[in-house]
Amino acid sequence: IFCLPSFKSMDYIHGYSDTEQVRLIQQAEYWREKLILKDLNYQAGEKLLEIGCGAGAVLGILGQAFPGLKLAGIDLEPKQIDYAQKHLNNLDISNADLRVGDAAKLPWQDDYFDHIYAIWFLEHLPNPLQALQAVKRVTKPGGTITVTETDYRTILITPESADYRYLIDSLCELLLQAQGKPYIGQSLATLLVQAGFERVKNQPFPVHYAYSLDSQELRGFIDYVDSWLAPTVEQAITQLGKDSQRLQAGLDWFRSISDRHDGAVSATIYRASAIN
Repeated sequence: IFCLPSFKSMDYIHGYSDTEQVRLIQQAEYWREKLILKDLNYQAGEKLLEIGCGAGAVLGILGQAFPGLKLAGIDLEPKQIDYAQKHLNNLDISNADLRVGDAAKLPWQDDYFDHIYAIWFLEHLPNPLQALQAVKRVTKPGGTITVTETDYRTILITPESADYRYLIDSLCELLLQAQGKPYIGQSLATLLVQAGFERVKNQPFPVHYAYSLDSQELRGFIDYVDSWLAPTVEQAITQLGKDSQRLQAGLDWFRSISDRHDGAVSATIYRASAIN
C-alpha cells in the first residue's frame, strides 16, 4: 500500500525512477495526518532513525512536525539517499545523517537513538527480524520504535470482482517472489517481542471509503492505490506469467469503484509500537 524501498535494491518492485521518487513524496503527504504523525510525541534534541528512508518523504514530514528533532536515515539504494538529501534540503531541514547501508547492519553505535521509525518497509525484507534486532542495538534503553505495515489481502472492494482478486493475489505473489512479506501487518507484535522489545502493541487501523459517504475521499484513495498498483501489472505478466487480460480487467474494475454509487473500499493497516 504502500510500498517503500526494499532491503535488496534489485528486489524493489517499484524501482527508482524520478516518477517513483515523486510518487513516494505524494504518498507520504497523503498519509501525513492520517497515519504518519499519529500518536507521536517527539522532543527537540532527540535522535530519530528511519530505516528504509527511501526518498526522505517521511523524514521530511517528521522534521517539519518536530523542529529540533535530529534525523537519521538509512537505505540500501544510493539513488534514494541522494534524492532524500535533496528533498530535505528543499524543506530547509539540514544536518540529517543519511547513509547508504543495510538495515540489518546499522553503522551507528549502541544505545544511540531515542526513536526508531519504519513505514511500509519491513514488508520488503527477507528477514525483518534481523533488521529489528539491529535496530534494538542502536536504540537507547527506554527508547521507542514505531512500525507501520499492512496486509495486502485486506484491500477489499464493493462491488467485488474475481479479476480484481486475481490482481491482488498477483501483487502478493510478486512480493513473495522478491522475498517480501505481503501479510506482515498481523505479525509485527510477534517480531518486536522476538527482537527483545517490551510493552509491545499492535493496533489495527482500518480505513474505509464509500461513494455514499464521501465520493471525493473514495476517489482519493482509489487514485492513491492505483498510483502504485498499476505499475505492477506488467511485472506480474513478465515475471509470473499472469493473464494480462485478467490483470487489466481487475485494474479497470478497481478504478471504476470511485464512480459507482454503490462503490466502497476498505483496508487494514497495522501500527505497532514498543519500548526498548
